[in-house]
Amino acid sequence: MKASKKQKIKKPMSLMKKILLVILAVAAVIGIIYLAYYLINYTFYDKYEDYLTSYEYEEGADYHTLSDSGKEVVGMDLVAENDTLKLYTNTETAEIAVYDKRNGEITYSNPQDADEDSIANGTNKDYMKSQFILYYYNADVKSGTFDSYSMAVEKGQLEVESIENGVRYIYTLGDFETSRTGNIPLYITPELLADLQSKVDEKTATSLGRYYGESETVEGMLELNGVIQRNVKTIAKIQGWFDELGWTDEQYEEQMALAGVEVEQPISFIVPVEYRLNGDSVDVSIPTSQIEEFGGGSVYRIQLLRYMAAADMEEEGYMVVPNSSGSLINFNNGKTNVAQYSQYIYDLDPISANYTTTENLDSVKLPLFGICREDTSVLATVEDGATIAQITAGVSGVYGEYNYVYPSFTLRTADNLQMFGDSATEVYVLEPEMYDCNLTVKYTFLTEENKGYAGLANYYRNRLLAEGRLKDNDTSGDIPFYYDIIGSVKETSHILGVQYLHNFAMTTFEEAETIFKEFAAAGITNQVMNYQGWMNGGYYHDTADKIRVVSKLGGKSGLERLNETVAAGGGRFYGDVAFQNVSFVDDGFNYSAEGSRYYGAGYVVSFGLVNPTTLRATSGLGYYENKYDLLSPKYLPRYVDKFSSKITKMDVDGVSLRDLGNYLHSDKKRTNVITREEAYDVVMGQWETLETTGKNLMATAANDYTFGYVTDIINAPIMPNDFFIVDEDIPLYEMIIHGNINYSTELLNFYDQQDMTEVILNMIEYGAAPHYVFTWEESSEMKQTALNRYYATTYANWKDEAMDVYNQVNAALKEVSGATMINHEIIEEDLRKVTYDNGVSIYVNYSNDDKSIDGITIKANSYEMEGI
Repeated sequence: MKASKKQKIKKPMSLMKKILLVILAVAAVIGIIYLAYYLINYTFYDKYEDYLTSYEYEEGADYHTLSDSGKEVVGMDLVAENDTLKLYTNTETAEIAVYDKRNGEITYSNPQDADEDSIANGTNKDYMKSQFILYYYNADVKSGTFDSYSMAVEKGQLEVESIENGVRYIYTLGDFETSRTGNIPLYITPELLADLQSKVDEKTATSLGRYYGESETVEGMLELNGVIQRNVKTIAKIQGWFDELGWTDEQYEEQMALAGVEVEQPISFIVPVEYRLNGDSVDVSIPTSQIEEFGGGSVYRIQLLRYMAAADMEEEGYMVVPNSSGSLINFNNGKTNVAQYSQYIYDLDPISANYTTTENLDSVKLPLFGICREDTSVLATVEDGATIAQITAGVSGVYGEYNYVYPSFTLRTADNLQMFGDSATEVYVLEPEMYDCNLTVKYTFLTEENKGYAGLANYYRNRLLAEGRLKDNDTSGDIPFYYDIIGSVKETSHILGVQYLHNFAMTTFEEAETIFKEFAAAGITNQVMNYQGWMNGGYYHDTADKIRVVSKLGGKSGLERLNETVAAGGGRFYGDVAFQNVSFVDDGFNYSAEGSRYYGAGYVVSFGLVNPTTLRATSGLGYYENKYDLLSPKYLPRYVDKFSSKITKMDVDGVSLRDLGNYLHSDKKRTNVITREEAYDVVMGQWETLETTGKNLMATAANDYTFGYVTDIINAPIMPNDFFIVDEDIPLYEMIIHGNINYSTELLNFYDQQDMTEVILNMIEYGAAPHYVFTWEESSEMKQTALNRYYATTYANWKDEAMDVYNQVNAALKEVSGATMINHEIIEEDLRKVTYDNGVSIYVNYSNDDKSIDGITIKANSYEMEGI
């Protein structure tokens, strides 16, 4: 009988295994969905690229000159001319000169008697004869300096081309006398060269024969021509020929051994500098895309035209620098033992700044500087590259006999990286790519009509108006009265031992209406209310991609009713919003993906308040809300687009930009570096977007690039930074915008003067309206919150003083509301005269004595008006 076959019975899957598989499948699906979401929303999001700008590089032509019957500049060629100016150059020194047909003035790029300077040493004389000074890192991230004169011009390493309306110089900087030119042999036997020539075309063979000649130092060998050795482009061409021939390092070493010479590749650079006539200006440019680096060198900074229009020790005049609202440095002021003036335009990129804050300075708002003589001035404006530029000024007697002011541009940074968190293992990591930017400075030559700093301001204002970068304004009557309202504030609470943040109202919308009505009843109708903490969790609000009006304040209906009340009463209402600084308490913000990062360590960039003990600007001072991440410029368009689409549906007349008008930062994330210049392009695109909402726009401490968009500016710079080298402070910023943009002081609640007289006089001189911050509740209610620094905000305590200050300032400035500030004079140390285009002049006397001028007596610590 046949045995039956045993069957294997399959056991049913256990319930636990089924559940586990389901969980794993669900987790896999969720993971795939999240990965897709992450890729779409973060990795592949690239709308910011729509806002990036570019430039074109003009191909040069053979150098040629123009016929010059006048020959106004001896020893130089005329290379460009228009109805106003002539541009000359010396091709031996690369100097340029500009002849002004209107007055016969000649402005030189370099001092013409540098070698006779009795103060300058050899290095500083070279700097005087240079058109730029280049700072670089070597392969070990050690810094070095090349000046264009000693490292290019003096060595004959200079080419010149003609371009439209101007001239281009191409400098090859480097010391090639003992260099290794790749593996091209400096010496070669005649037999070997003949063999190589036989393997190439006739033209190349002829060129090789021309490049090598009989050596005077090594008998029996041919030597590469010395001029060719210094020409990096030709060396690169020869290297290509040798590479095609299969030339090897062994052959190179053999030829060098026969000659007994060993040469290394030097650090060198090719840098173009362009000069173009443009109306009454000369545009000076360095297109960084055309800078070439060799021998392991990496450019990180360039000083441009350090001595352009420099004034010697016999001249009278001053330099205008954009310190705070503006300052003057007199020629030859004798301050030779103090530091130069130096500030970054729009402040230093926070990602490049030190955590430690050792000084508290107002940032530069204007990308300009000037050199003013008795009847003429030169206005310099940084047209491209302002976000990576700094302005430096110095006086005679330190480095030489000249007073100078110039821009520098930072083209890459070296970030420090600590291995294993140990400072002893700190290394520097260099950004691999230079920032691609057409660095451009416009030098405008002003005649007697626009002489001095007042003429400089008038010219620049008119230019901004003509270019649409400043709005016309036909306002008149009472000046604005600015005040911030603090609405909702976060406070730490506990429930069942668990800590959490809850919102409470410091000023409801209804209470803010009462404040407005009380000021209106007192005769102040031109009120500008900036309501802070109205949405998304209060003052330190969540990201603005959505708008949730805080219900405890009165909700959306209460907000719109407040806006209606303010508008009906003749005022302007603004809702405050921050886009770029995202508080740590925003749990919905993906800081890891959306935050800007440092290049070296790759950390997310975060800041806070300055700790008074450590001076580090990363402290919350006990409150998490005070610390914040920086939103990467890559994602800024997303948030602005969403906010704009929502705010247009709300009956709110104005938006106040807390950080979009005065804050520019890059993102150094290694896989997607966004430079500060690119960030500027993105920010400008967002101003365009916000303008399309039809809302009034207001900015805090606004930089100049906002002027074409804003109706109001709060916290305008009117208090100077104390640089020892500065001689006078001037309202340059205010002279440019007065009559076109309304602006205020910083918050007056926190001025430490017992007597407000000087502050009031300062507002009158600078044409600035007062600015306060109010809360309906006692400010002590914020003592245990992140806003405890606002210790003096209670409306009931400030109402009378604020109205008194406003009425004093308004009594003077209502006569010039909407007028242009066309002149400002420093008559004496404590006496100023401000003139407006409506014929009104204001004399301001800061001294304790009466002053008489122009038949007018101005009482001590007071002002007088003329022309009303």
